[in-house]
Amino acid sequence: MKRLIAYFVSGVRTGSFFYLALLLLGQLFPQLIYPKVSVGNILALFMMSGLMGMLSWILEELDRMSYRLRVILHFLLTAIVLTLTCLLSGWYEALTNPAIWIVFISVYSIIWLYLIWQMHMRTQRINQALLHRRSQKKKEK
Repeated sequence: MKRLIAYFVSGVRTGSFFYLALLLLGQLFPQLIYPKVSVGNILALFMMSGLMGMLSWILEELDRMSYRLRVILHFLLTAIVLTLTCLLSGWYEALTNPAIWIVFISVYSIIWLYLIWQMHMRTQRINQALLHRRSQKKKEK
């Protein structure tokens, strides 16, 4: 339960960042469609982002499936969460606008690039620690 809450909070953090980025883009490019600022929209985006964050559990914890299948499942479930949020929040016109899907795929891709970079950096730190440990053992002998 504690991990799911952490995934939820992480999703809200990421979603909040991208929501603010979309609002900024909406100010710079008024022709873009972006969610209007209202209490209902903000709460809907928090819930949507939190649920999307919880879906990260599939990628990190569900080892019984191949990684490729987990990524496909995660992408589809994330798109379903977006669709349901739009339907429940009355954002019907957003679903028929290709811009929302372009933004969705772009944000999804940016997050994936960040995760790949983060894994690479973590792997480098682990490898560096292992090399340091080996060199310490050689010095002891």
